[in-house]
Amino acid sequence: MKKIYKRSFVRNDKKNILLFGYKKHTEQAEKELAISADSKPHMRWHPFRNEWITYSPGRKNRTAFPSKKYCPLCPSKKIQYPTEIPFKKFEIAVFPNRWASFNFHKKNFKLKKIRTKISKGSSEVIIYSDKHNETIADMSIERLELLVYTWIDRYRELLKVKDIKYVMPFENRGKECGVTLHHPHGQIYAYPFIPPVIQNEEKIFNKKNYLGEIMQELDKKYWVYKNDDMIAAVPPFARYSYEVWIIPRKKVAGPWNFNDKQIKSYARSLKKVVKGYDLFLGKKCPYIMGLHAAPQLNNNKFHFHTEFYPPLRSKNRPKILAGSESMAGTFVMDVVPEDSARILRKFMR
Repeated sequence: MKKIYKRSFVRNDKKNILLFGYKKHTEQAEKELAISADSKPHMRWHPFRNEWITYSPGRKNRTAFPSKKYCPLCPSKKIQYPTEIPFKKFEIAVFPNRWASFNFHKKNFKLKKIRTKISKGSSEVIIYSDKHNETIADMSIERLELLVYTWIDRYRELLKVKDIKYVMPFENRGKECGVTLHHPHGQIYAYPFIPPVIQNEEKIFNKKNYLGEIMQELDKKYWVYKNDDMIAAVPPFARYSYEVWIIPRKKVAGPWNFNDKQIKSYARSLKKVVKGYDLFLGKKCPYIMGLHAAPQLNNNKFHFHTEFYPPLRSKNRPKILAGSESMAGTFVMDVVPEDSARILRKFMR
């Protein structure tokens, strides 16, 4: 494993920007953005869905579709204007979201007859590159390995924090998925509860390792890319036409359990899937990607995997979550997983 450097820079609002790289980051900071007021998110319990809903009204003021001359996620020195990254260059940067859905504030919010709580936790932005137009499909395997090491660092650090119960790195790519800033980036949410989807997964994995049981079937019929350590496959129960999961062949709770070889294999799988999606559509494919890891670092039942949900059925035809999906939670599909796997395999193998 190459030596990885981590620099913690205290910005003007006393919050930290973390800089990860293969080279030590020693630059002096440029002019920083003006200090913004902290968001004060709260949660309300939805009694009919048995889940918490987070409300963060300040998010409506976040930067959206800025002019092409200004990107708040680029290094500020390159565009001669203060941005979130007050440096000339960096490899990977992580910082607190100014319009957080979860943070540690003390303003309580109460309603009669409705359960409420402060949205304790954290919302971080992770910038994959200082190059504005780069994507996972373009990045070197070495850079993607650095991204995985960065995710691992954030898992380990955030899960130590009292009141944080679950950590999920995710990426929204493309305007079809609500993205308003197109610089390569993702987010890391640290929740004060275990989200419902993960609760269900944890319950299933505690009974049996279903992913392990279907591994041979995935290997034969549903794979789109595979190597010694990972298999990328369309799940036989996919809810999106070209949904893909990356699954380690050996059960691990999360990427923090990977050895160096598995990290490289996982990085290669990420690149293959994203590049394959782009080749398949003939353009940058929009998608939502999420890392599904165990809620605890020492969990020995959970089988880590990464899920990709592309919202397009073909180049210009979106999959709309309409009546049955949105109102009843029941997905209706027009492409069977066997066909999806066969089609995508041509572009990802």
